[in-house]
Amino acid sequence: MAIHHSDRAHVTARRLRKSPTQAEAVLWTQLRGKAVDGLRFRRQSPIGPYVVDFVCLSQRLVVEVDGGIHDFREAEDAVRDAWLLEHGFRVMRFRNSTVVERMDLVLAGIRAAIDPPQSGGTPHPSASGCHRPPQGGKGMSTEFWFYHLERSSLDQVLPELLDRTLKRGWRALVKVADAHRLEDIDERLWTWRDDSFLAHGRADEPHAERQPILLTGKSENPNGAQALFIVDGSELGDTEGYARCFIIFDGRDETALHGARERWRVLKGQGADLAYWKQTDEGWQKAA
Repeated sequence: MAIHHSDRAHVTARRLRKSPTQAEAVLWTQLRGKAVDGLRFRRQSPIGPYVVDFVCLSQRLVVEVDGGIHDFREAEDAVRDAWLLEHGFRVMRFRNSTVVERMDLVLAGIRAAIDPPQSGGTPHPSASGCHRPPQGGKGMSTEFWFYHLERSSLDQVLPELLDRTLKRGWRALVKVADAHRLEDIDERLWTWRDDSFLAHGRADEPHAERQPILLTGKSENPNGAQALFIVDGSELGDTEGYARCFIIFDGRDETALHGARERWRVLKGQGADLAYWKQTDEGWQKAA
C-alpha cells in the first residue's frame, strides 16, 4: 500500500536537495549509485509528513545526519522516529563530525543494519505464511485479465493496478522484456505521485524475495507473487501458482494489439478463465 506524503514535505524535500550540508554531501558520495551492497538509497526523501536525509526503501532503513541543532530538538526527533518506526522504518542517526571524520564507522554501521539475504528453508517473517495470504499451487486456476489501453498510458495504469493489488493483500511480479522499459517502470513507481510511492525492488538486486512488487525480465517468481503483470508483449511463461495474470497492451500499437489477440485465442483454446477490460469515458469496463 502506498505511503502518502504531505505537500509541505514534498516542497521541503526539493529545497533541501538543492542545499545539502557538508556532511550530507559527503555521505551521498558513498551511498549513491548502489555503492553499498547494491542497495539503492534516496536523499532528502519525503515520507509521510517528514523528510528524511537518506532512505533505502527496500530495506525500510532511514539514515539521518545530525548537526548541533539536534541537541536542542530531542523531543521532536523522538516523535519523528516513533512515527517512522510505527510505519515500518528503522532509523539510524550519525553526527556530522562522525560522517566527515570517520566515514568507515558510518558505512560499517549501515552495512550492519542491512538485513542479510535469507537462504534455505527459513524465509524472512514478512514472507512467511503468517503474514501473507495463502500461495497458489498445483490445481489452482489462474485468471487472465486483458487490459486494453486506449485512453491512458502504461505509466498511468500500471501503478494504479499495482496499488490495488497490494491493498488486496497480494504480492506482484511485473515481467518486462525490455531493459530500458524496466528502468522506466522502476523510476515511475518511486515517483508515482507527488505525495506517494510504491515500494518495490528488482530481481537483479538484493532481497528480491522480500519485495511486495518485483520487476523482472525472467520467469521465476522469487517473491511468491499472487499477481503476474505482463507488459510490452513479454513472454507469458509458466503461470501455475498465480491467482491472476494481468496482460496489459496498448491498443494504439498494431503489433501489440495483434499479439494480444493471438494470446487470447491460444488461452481460450486451452479453456483458460479469461476477462477483457476496455477503457471507456466512465473508466474500465468488463467487455468479455
